[in-house]
Amino acid sequence: MDGTHDEAKARTALPGAVFFDVGDTLLDTSAMLDSALYTALVPVDPARTIEDVRAAVARSGASLPVRQPPFHEVRENSNWWIDRYRRVGEELGLTDDPLMRFVATVAEGHFNGDALHVVPDAPAALARLAARGIPLGVISNWDDTLEPILEKKGLHRFFRVFVASTLLRRAKPDREIFERALSLMGVAAKDAWHVGDDATADALGAVRAGMRAVLLDPWDLYPKLPASGVVRVKSLGEAVDVILGEGARV
Repeated sequence: MDGTHDEAKARTALPGAVFFDVGDTLLDTSAMLDSALYTALVPVDPARTIEDVRAAVARSGASLPVRQPPFHEVRENSNWWIDRYRRVGEELGLTDDPLMRFVATVAEGHFNGDALHVVPDAPAALARLAARGIPLGVISNWDDTLEPILEKKGLHRFFRVFVASTLLRRAKPDREIFERALSLMGVAAKDAWHVGDDATADALGAVRAGMRAVLLDPWDLYPKLPASGVVRVKSLGEAVDVILGEGARV
């Protein structure tokens, strides 16, 4: 058997597991802040517009903490978001009961994932991998709402393993969070893929843990990503093509 045949066989061999990031990989967060804030504002001040909300977000930025607490610090992370919403409400001129109602509504929607939308090709992409018998998992910088939100969005059923950064008090790109997911799945790093949208946390983090990585890069932002083993694609469908050996690699 020659080397060319061996190489082709290696390319088409099914992986032992595929892991996915969640935010902006499986669930679209792009409209989360504006949409959640405006939805909460309408019942207390229906005359305001979403442009008012965006302006208030911009004005409140200077008074916010320099950095968001890591996702594994669940209580601190929750408090950070609630404080952010309160300050936006204050910039909108809300006080007393209207302010309390605004914060309560937007916080409830945030932690329930109400403003998160399933990426359009996510269900089909996951179904293709599942149909081939490939075990799927999630590795995400997220808090303790990860599984309930995935359940609510109809994606939980595809996955066997869920690792949120709350579990280890470690966040991607820390190698330990990837290693925990691999251990739970019972698969070697060299036999696993990770799919995500963040060049550092997802792609480089996975490669440094010994996994193969697919980076969602629809705007071609990382043409010279300095890591062997990272494949750039424009969609989840293309990611599955690569993982199954059916697509070109960039």
